[in-house]
Amino acid sequence: MRDADSHPRPERRQHRPVTGAERSPRTDVAQYVSRHRLEPFHRALSGLAVAVFGEEATVVPHLRTVGGRRRLTFVVDAADPSATMDYEHFLPRERAFWTAYAHVPKPDVPFVVAVRPARGWCRLEALAPMFAFMPTADVEA
Repeated sequence: MRDADSHPRPERRQHRPVTGAERSPRTDVAQYVSRHRLEPFHRALSGLAVAVFGEEATVVPHLRTVGGRRRLTFVVDAADPSATMDYEHFLPRERAFWTAYAHVPKPDVPFVVAVRPARGWCRLEALAPMFAFMPTADVEA
């Protein structure tokens, strides 16, 4: 008879890390959002997008690796087809979004928010590094 302490039973489950093509980007994003408790911020951002851009607007988080660090990007899809032909007409609504967004409490996690005016615009443009232009009173006049 075997002594149970000298020969422990082997683990039946196989531990295999999921890597590369086996990983789901949506699962990674959902886990990141959950782990950092960003669901309330995501809901607030979605509500703001719908209030400013309309019922068709959506907010989808994307997780990117930039320089070896993970960065979360919330892409606000305004879903305004007219923005492709007349961006100047869309611009006041985008400014209204950013003005209202300034009053939303921000989480203590690095993230980026990008607005994609119309669904025809490339998603990769919204995920690209953002450069902000804040006009001065001289430029606006």
